[in-house]
Amino acid sequence: MARLASRYSAALFSLACENNKLDSYYEQIKELKSCLCDDEEIREFINNPNLSSEDKLNILKGVLEGKAEDDIVGFISVIFAKNRQSELHLIFDEFTEMVLESKGIVTAHIESAYPLSEEQKDEIKSKLSGNLNKQVIVESSIDKSLIGGLKITVDGHVIDGTIRKNIDDMKKMLLKNRLA
Repeated sequence: MARLASRYSAALFSLACENNKLDSYYEQIKELKSCLCDDEEIREFINNPNLSSEDKLNILKGVLEGKAEDDIVGFISVIFAKNRQSELHLIFDEFTEMVLESKGIVTAHIESAYPLSEEQKDEIKSKLSGNLNKQVIVESSIDKSLIGGLKITVDGHVIDGTIRKNIDDMKKMLLKNRLA
């Protein structure tokens, strides 16, 4: 399924470049993702098996009319016609990543056991930006199971400096030594 999402997102990216509307499409896709994928009620509506794809699309077209470019509405129409609406979030995410990559921007996902201050986020952003030679956008989330430290995922790499990881590593080492 991810391969399918990649093809759709690549097609949308090509269309945006071809029409010289990369920034416009990017902003609209961010809005659509927020509405169509992140809102639980709308997500349930889109995935409702009791409604036909055609009915869902007609309602969405009415809502999107005048708010989204015709090409984007047409793109969403194709997705619904092919019954791929469950892939929307993947398509939108991949399109967003393609746009950011084309602009030399990467997203760093930071997981921590406790909320990070803006100063901490800025410091991490600055260090990553210098090391990667790219502009960095920071997204953070909280995972209490990490106990402490940070887990940073950026540009396909994971930097895991969490206490949970250290405990797991020690456990593996002790088990390996005990079995040897």
